[in-house]
Amino acid sequence: MESNQDHNARESGEKVWESFQNQLGEAKGFFGAMYTSFKGFVKRQLLFILVFGVLFAALSTAWFYMQPKVFEAEMTLSYVHLEKKIYADMLAKLDQLAANEMHEVLSELLALDLNEASDLVGIKSFNIKDEVLTEDISTEKIPFYIRVQVKDLDMLDELEEGLVHYLNNGRFVKERLNYMKEKSVKELAFLNQRLDIADSLSRMIILKSSANDEKTITRVELLEETMLIYKRIQDVEGGLRFNVNIEVMDGFIANNKPMGKGLYYYLLYGFLLGMAIRLVLLVFI
Repeated sequence: MESNQDHNARESGEKVWESFQNQLGEAKGFFGAMYTSFKGFVKRQLLFILVFGVLFAALSTAWFYMQPKVFEAEMTLSYVHLEKKIYADMLAKLDQLAANEMHEVLSELLALDLNEASDLVGIKSFNIKDEVLTEDISTEKIPFYIRVQVKDLDMLDELEEGLVHYLNNGRFVKERLNYMKEKSVKELAFLNQRLDIADSLSRMIILKSSANDEKTITRVELLEETMLIYKRIQDVEGGLRFNVNIEVMDGFIANNKPMGKGLYYYLLYGFLLGMAIRLVLLVFI
């Protein structure tokens, strides 16, 4: 009896397997027919699909040329007073104004005409490690970079001058520079007075002494002091001449290649998008 049951079970299993294979064959035939039909349909519509691809490639190319090109340029600045974080915040405010298209305010702050201010897209600042300057709270007097995004490279000279003027003319910076100037002018007057006195004393000693006189030592000391005073005068005059806070170490150097995706990107994705749209229209409409 157990043998008959095993036999019946095997027969049932074989029938189920045979039924499953038949259904699988029917499914393969169904999907194969669908694939063959779709493949033939696509072949018949290939010309129209390609036409859509070319059309959208042309449209995307036109869009590429219609968009204003944006270029990036970088310059390097050094500074004497305050901390780099302060200048980073000042530049971040300018960047916000550019993002909000407040061109009149930018024009006033940077001494640019309105068209040039309109061509300013963004202003970023970075430390020597190429990290965002607003996050740098170190106190070392290390140069930093300014990177600007502009629509017109011809405005870079005016923009460079305007940015330096803007950073140099904060109220606290101006007060510090004016103080340093007044201090240097007073020191220079005092040094010139000392130099005149040292020269007069030296001439008097020379007239009243001989070559073997003890006062020869005094003359040497006066000469050394005169040289020291003269050297200090040169240093002070140099400080007056370059009494600035922000100095340009390396002016704006522009990348002549526009930012963003290139023409080939627009051509390729426009072509693919056109073909995809045509296929969707064929399937669902």
